[in-house]
Amino acid sequence: MNTEKRNAVLTLIFYVISIFTIVIINVSGKFKSGPCTPNLDVFSVFIVIAINIILLFINGLRGLVMKKPTKLSFLIHLIILICFIIIVKYNIL
Repeated sequence: MNTEKRNAVLTLIFYVISIFTIVIINVSGKFKSGPCTPNLDVFSVFIVIAINIILLFINGLRGLVMKKPTKLSFLIHLIILICFIIIVKYNIL
């Protein structure tokens, strides 16, 4: 498997684990937020969004500046970021 496909698979594995963790945190009920105190159920989504933006930026730089094969990983990060924006905007979770 070439490096671009391997990086894309690792990116997908990261997001599957992240989304699974977010769902478990939100379903468990142990980390529910109050009206004035956000807890892990809110922070887990925003932490993954922040990591997503950082990885998107890094993959973009690696692809444009260093000419590394990161197109698939960049595309996956971009799609996930758009999905997170839609989920947060329309309050789907």
